[in-house]
Amino acid sequence: MLTLHQTLANFTIDQLKRFSHLLPDATLVGRKDELVAAVMHQYQGLGLSNLWRRLDELEQTAVAEALYSVGGYFDGHKFLAKYGKSPAFSVKTDRHDRPTLLALFLFNEEGGSCVPLDLREPLKAFVSAPKPARLKTEEVLPDVSDASPIVVRVMENEALSDLPRVLRLVEQGKVKVSDKSRLPGAATTQLLASHLSNGDFYAEPPKKNAWDQEIGAIKAFAWPMLLQAGGLAQQDGTKLALSRSGLKALSAQPAEVLRGLWNKWLKNTLLDEFNRVDVIKGQKSKGRVMAAIAPRRAAIDQALRHCPVGAWIKVDEIGRFMRAEEIDFSVCHDPWRLYISDAHYGALGYQGFHDWEILQLRYLLAVLFEYAAPLGMIDIAFINPEGARKDLHGLWGIDELRFLSRYDGLVYFRLTELGAYCLSLRDNYTPCRPPSSLKLSILPSLHIKVADGQPSMEESLLLETWATRETEAAWRLDRTRATAAVEQGHDITVLHNFLIASEDQPLPDSVEAFIKTVAQQGGALKTVASALLLECKSAEIAQQIAEHKETAKLCLPAGPRHLAVRTDQVEKFRAALHILGFGWKI
Repeated sequence: MLTLHQTLANFTIDQLKRFSHLLPDATLVGRKDELVAAVMHQYQGLGLSNLWRRLDELEQTAVAEALYSVGGYFDGHKFLAKYGKSPAFSVKTDRHDRPTLLALFLFNEEGGSCVPLDLREPLKAFVSAPKPARLKTEEVLPDVSDASPIVVRVMENEALSDLPRVLRLVEQGKVKVSDKSRLPGAATTQLLASHLSNGDFYAEPPKKNAWDQEIGAIKAFAWPMLLQAGGLAQQDGTKLALSRSGLKALSAQPAEVLRGLWNKWLKNTLLDEFNRVDVIKGQKSKGRVMAAIAPRRAAIDQALRHCPVGAWIKVDEIGRFMRAEEIDFSVCHDPWRLYISDAHYGALGYQGFHDWEILQLRYLLAVLFEYAAPLGMIDIAFINPEGARKDLHGLWGIDELRFLSRYDGLVYFRLTELGAYCLSLRDNYTPCRPPSSLKLSILPSLHIKVADGQPSMEESLLLETWATRETEAAWRLDRTRATAAVEQGHDITVLHNFLIASEDQPLPDSVEAFIKTVAQQGGALKTVASALLLECKSAEIAQQIAEHKETAKLCLPAGPRHLAVRTDQVEKFRAALHILGFGWKI
């Protein structure tokens, strides 16, 4: 870091004379040391503040940003992201570039523009620190004028419902993954999508041609990865099986489990989300191609902490904010190793091929759409990815592609109360439910009809969790559906409170009785643990084992000749059997 005198001493005489139009009171003639002294004199006394006042607002802001940055350097990329425009350091003339007034404060040093060391403290006496970047939000989702209709998914309730469903499918041995990559295949993601609340995000028609680009699974792909990364499921051949933590998760508070899954995902190396941007090849080439995963996720986690709960944020806006606040990250070490279609012509090392929008933004989209959303941390608004983004123009090899990534359609997101809890912004989880103007008519026949207003998507989903839809504005409470909802972890008191708030009259006795009965009977049984059913050769052996002090606490009678043993107690039970002199033939 150089002083003003050292900086000026490095200039040529011609470079120093170019300051003449900026310093009309200085006589810039003579030897180099005389020119340096003449320029230095303009900064003495009130000269520095007078020079400052001659700067326009954008130039003053640029100096302030550099002045209060680490090392006094001006970061042009950060400045552009924060303010949307860049200051001019020079203007073109017929003969050569002429420096602007900004050149009197920001000088080139080691490839960057820097405030000289001895000017920093004097400038700070009258130059205030710049304000932090502001994250622009929308309380109401703006209209998206696009040929593709926008889809809004309220993910908080979906996640709370999906978690127990996926755990049960794993427990039943229905979730298969590759024995090498540990990734779910198409059959598994299709099965999961059919069981997940509201299915996956996109429903695609069958491919017409083998080379057609597919969106594929997103939410259904994420869940097996999250469970493995979170230690709730482990590989058992080509299937996933619940671990001890997974068995405990079946009876744990879903919000607590989801919080743990996010925190575990931040640190695991099971999958680089950028691998899912499969149009970009070369990611697994030899050598250090891709940057470390953990710092990328940590940056996104940090950015989400700046998001207010319940406000819509455009994905491009959170990207701009991250760059403005230097919450940045690297996706790869060498973009020349990455390519589209052809390793030479389509290499991303060319200028404009590895900009933030191509690499960092695509990674951000993948993490938000495929992991934060399924965990219920964010609600999302998205369109079809085909043609959704306009940042592909100029890239080589994309002519036949519908989109660069399956996540390109994500347009807006908003942090949920569950997301705030997962990010440790809340000590406790309290669902956020905005006030509703909906009025319902609730009849003794268990019918629910809209009396006034229009139910929101979230309100419709809530009613359809417990009731069968009969018309666009009418439902009927259904015992089978409601019992299944309780089994899946839904709390019927949420429905009860919603009905009370939406009906001016007291709820009919039959409805109150329905809710009370479902609450009691829907949770009449609960899963404590998975168990193996063993058959003994005789009822006498079964009784002896069930009553012996070494084995009684490890098994339960399940009929005259059968015993039930918890899966997490199998090894202890086997060892105790040996003490009794019995063997277990598998």
